[in-house]
Amino acid sequence: FAGTFEHVFDTTTAGVTIQSPQLDINTVAAGGGSRLFYRNRFFIVGPESAGAHPGPVCYRKNGPLTVTDANVLLGRIQPNLFPAIFGESEKEILDYNATKQAFDKLTDEINSTS
Repeated sequence: FAGTFEHVFDTTTAGVTIQSPQLDINTVAAGGGSRLFYRNRFFIVGPESAGAHPGPVCYRKNGPLTVTDANVLLGRIQPNLFPAIFGESEKEILDYNATKQAFDKLTDEINSTS
């Protein structure tokens, strides 16, 4: 960051051209694998990624908390609607309970620092 924002007046994304003043942003990453952190009294998302292996906590492979886990906890992702392809055996559903426990642990961490 050089202290000023770069602006453009048109851009093409996926073959669609938009002609309007806007910030020059090439990529924004906050996918499902983006890790969630609490550091220095701030919530942080990424840029680290859990990747597919181990993946999010809900994948049952001892992964870190991610955006996907937040969506599981909030009910936006419903484990019963996904195939049973998770865990070491790759025969289990997404793990809501492990996700809830991981967020409970994060809540305890936050409460102990405030």
